[in-house]
Amino acid sequence: MHRLGTIGFVYDDWSGVFYPRGLKPTRRLGWYAQHFSSLELDTTFHAVPPAERVRRWAESVPEGFTFSVKTPRAVTHEGPLGTVAVGDVMRLFLKTVRELGDRLGVVLMQFPPRFRAERRDELGRFLRRLPADIRFAVELRHPSWWSDATADLLRERRIAWVGSDQPTPEVAGVSPADTLQGGAAHRPRPVIVTSDFLYIRWVGNHGQFGTRAQEKVDPTPRLRWWADQLQPLMGQSGPTPDLYGYFGNSYAGHAPATCRRMHKLLGLPTPSGEAAQGSLF
Repeated sequence: MHRLGTIGFVYDDWSGVFYPRGLKPTRRLGWYAQHFSSLELDTTFHAVPPAERVRRWAESVPEGFTFSVKTPRAVTHEGPLGTVAVGDVMRLFLKTVRELGDRLGVVLMQFPPRFRAERRDELGRFLRRLPADIRFAVELRHPSWWSDATADLLRERRIAWVGSDQPTPEVAGVSPADTLQGGAAHRPRPVIVTSDFLYIRWVGNHGQFGTRAQEKVDPTPRLRWWADQLQPLMGQSGPTPDLYGYFGNSYAGHAPATCRRMHKLLGLPTPSGEAAQGSLF
């Protein structure tokens, strides 16, 4: 099962473009779920949500829809992973998101750039305590993690190693368009399979676009590069890894339009329902 969606859904700039103008905020999630099959919730990064809110999320979407939820920063960004306080927050968080039932897709653990591979043993002990009946994905942003040892650690627990595209120009003055189309921008590292699913985040440079109502640059060349990396994995012989992939507004300017582009490039069925998409291309 391959699922693409966006990072977050509560954006006023989407009103009149993706959401019908005048749609009540309480109905946005239900509308979103008519057009995409999955959603990455960023709000859980800031605090563990009330269980009642989580149940409302589950009740607002149809059968087959899934949420990926970001682990609270109190776990990933504050203090050693082995402390009692961190363990208590993680247990409460997992207990709460289980209220999603079969709508729970993946629990994402995104560690800060300062989190280095010198803490591999600490991370390993933490991962080994996680329940085996939930899918977990780990995003490690410091370059010291890029090694066979990291892949082995994640494979041991069948945890996905997140692939991320957050392009940063290596030459001062490179435009967002040049960044996405190649030029001086770096290419993301190849995807490494460490579980029975893949988790990819197309993030972009935070805040590079003033509004989120339409794509400001054409992401197609860079998305083609990604499609070339993913299609062999999705079409390999034997068990094919599931794909969870999510787009941020900062990637090209308007996440719903970019997400639909990727559906087409990967040859995935376009989710049911058509909504106006903001694009300049």
